[in-house]
Amino acid sequence: MKPERVAMMPDWPARMDAPMAALFLGIGVTKFLADVEAGTKPQPIRDGERKLWAKAQLEQFVYAEFGLGVSDNTWADV
Repeated sequence: MKPERVAMMPDWPARMDAPMAALFLGIGVTKFLADVEAGTKPQPIRDGERKLWAKAQLEQFVYAEFGLGVSDNTWADV
């Protein structure tokens, strides 16, 4: 999804594809997918052929990354 479209959205969607998840984290898609492959970013679920990340999962990752009081890294178990 293009950034212009995201700007029109009232909020981030609950489920995001790789381009949207990368945009949510503020990094490029190539970097995001490389980090997912390396296990340093949250793992997706599959919905048919699609790989999807949950907004809550990505938020938990950011909270943990910045030490914002999240004591449970559930993103690593997904």
